[in-house]
Amino acid sequence: MDSFSIEKPVRYYDQVYNTLREMIVQGDLKPGDSIYEARIARDLNISRSPVREAVRALEKEGLLAIDEKSRITVYKPTLKDIVDIYECRMVLESLAARLTTRLATAQELQNIEKTVINSKQYLDAEGERNRQALIAENGRFHELIIKYSQNRRLKKQLRDLHSLSHYFRTLNFQGENREWIVYNEHQDILVQMKRRDEDKAAFMMNKHLETDLEHLKEIFSKYTKE
Repeated sequence: MDSFSIEKPVRYYDQVYNTLREMIVQGDLKPGDSIYEARIARDLNISRSPVREAVRALEKEGLLAIDEKSRITVYKPTLKDIVDIYECRMVLESLAARLTTRLATAQELQNIEKTVINSKQYLDAEGERNRQALIAENGRFHELIIKYSQNRRLKKQLRDLHSLSHYFRTLNFQGENREWIVYNEHQDILVQMKRRDEDKAAFMMNKHLETDLEHLKEIFSKYTKE
């Protein structure tokens, strides 16, 4: 008999979780928007159990908030949230850049470089699909540096910030020439990593995240004035 594979059906929980998460991160669901478990279950013709499970998972990740009256709303960032998260990222990801510069194999550095090459291709193209692919490559650049750091505790700390980091990463691409600024800063980090200069790689990563933070502060100030 020829070999064959059977694809497992996607669980309702996974479908609800992935859909809600994507809608929040992409901005289809706005900060402060209400979420109704019963309505989602009714619209999808499923029980409330997988919806409730998905909502609790997204609450744990910080993308949904549940108040004392059990009202569910989309995460509404504050300036302090942004600063707190980026202060943590600056410390942890600078260390990740240092460790990966020291420990990564030549192939692993090539994998990181591939995300920069892909980003350039998406920058040269147009359209919303290419923009989303660019944001994904931006995230993969950071994720690979964290992965190759070989520090399990550091990875766990950053994993706890993963969803909110992705949320802010999407916001961070708003503004004129932001895509090129991010791309150039990734290039700068990569150059130092390929040179095996730990100090400069860590410094460039910290500088990159400081720039992101300042840009997000500007975006936040505009939103609060509207």
